[in-house]
Amino acid sequence: MKHRLSLICRSDSGFALAAVLWLLAGLTILAAMISQSNQVLAERQALLKRWADAEQDFLSSRSEALYWLSTSPATDQGFGWSGQYVRVDGRGYAGTAKSTIQFQDTRGLLSFNLPDRALLSRLLLGCGAEETETSSLIDALLDYAEPGKLKRLNGAKDFEYSAAGMAPPRGAPLVSEPEIWKVFGWEKLHPSWDKNKCFEDVTVWSDGNFNPGTATPRALAAFGLSSETVAQIEKERLVNESTLINRLYADSQSKNFMGLQGAKIPATTLRVTQSSEHLQWVLRYELKLKTNVEGVPWEVISPRRLALSSVMMPTGRQDWPRIDKLSEADKNAITQPILPF
Repeated sequence: MKHRLSLICRSDSGFALAAVLWLLAGLTILAAMISQSNQVLAERQALLKRWADAEQDFLSSRSEALYWLSTSPATDQGFGWSGQYVRVDGRGYAGTAKSTIQFQDTRGLLSFNLPDRALLSRLLLGCGAEETETSSLIDALLDYAEPGKLKRLNGAKDFEYSAAGMAPPRGAPLVSEPEIWKVFGWEKLHPSWDKNKCFEDVTVWSDGNFNPGTATPRALAAFGLSSETVAQIEKERLVNESTLINRLYADSQSKNFMGLQGAKIPATTLRVTQSSEHLQWVLRYELKLKTNVEGVPWEVISPRRLALSSVMMPTGRQDWPRIDKLSEADKNAITQPILPF
């Protein structure tokens, strides 16, 4: 009898020990889960703080830039006065804290909504299109933006879109650059287009003029300039010179650059790109400067967030000049906007 009681006691002790061990294991797992959850929460909070700080820096930098752009005249050197210009050829400026800001004159880009066939064809070849495809791609783009049912020889209207399982063309100009993927035939260029970052060279906000002084290298190449000439223009820009550009102007017909209407001053619409060294995305939008009679001095259009890897970032970010380089004396001397448009 005593032996049986002893076995029962030992059995009860074994079950109790196992239960305690299982309980401890469960508590350990629970603690680990809580710790991991807290870590994830802390990481998310840190990420949100970096985003909030970056966007605050972006707003401060934009305010400084807006003051600078809307209170200084536009010239062929950029916005400002002799020796102090904000250049709008895509170069970068240091903004608030660790943020950066870039300005690109839309006259230095190729237009989707006012396309020149020869120029866009050259760009398409550099962005992955075959030479036999460029004509049909441009016809499809023109048909997409044009209302009505008539189509060009190599274009596309409702029938072609329906057969391809696509939404019909809007019959209106593109409202943003990525809308190009809704145009018949263009989607197959998507991988090579993204790989070459070709959105950096096009716009839907063109006014029909071209400014070689602010044009991107690929836009200059589309105008037929050799790679050596484009490289020389880039070198001159680094030291704020425009000898070669001025010579090209002088060699062409009056107010005409390589057969197109030219404009030596920037447009009223600029493409702005803001970034932070803490983020893997950039904020991009169009900034439209307006006259006082229009009610507001500027308008921010089409803001979007893009992956950092999808945009062209100039090198040497740590050496970019500061956008807030104006002295307080200069700022106090400026009391009214000076818009030459």
